[in-house]
Amino acid sequence: MNYNHGDEIEVMIDREGLGADQGVGHLPDETMVVIVGAGDKIGQSVRATVVRVEQTSLGSSLMANAMV
Repeated sequence: MNYNHGDEIEVMIDREGLGADQGVGHLPDETMVVIVGAGDKIGQSVRATVVRVEQTSLGSSLMANAMV
């Protein structure tokens, strides 16, 4: 699937991210998402807005901000 800046997504948070207050989850197509504002939401579903899309050798990864 193709994701763009501003898209709204919903992601189950699997683990903490590397940065302060970051959570990491995966979309159904296995795209990894790092969500700022979701570090304390492990095991919960979070709605977020995509702020950056990066292509890696393993596929896409997204940076997003949790919606309040």
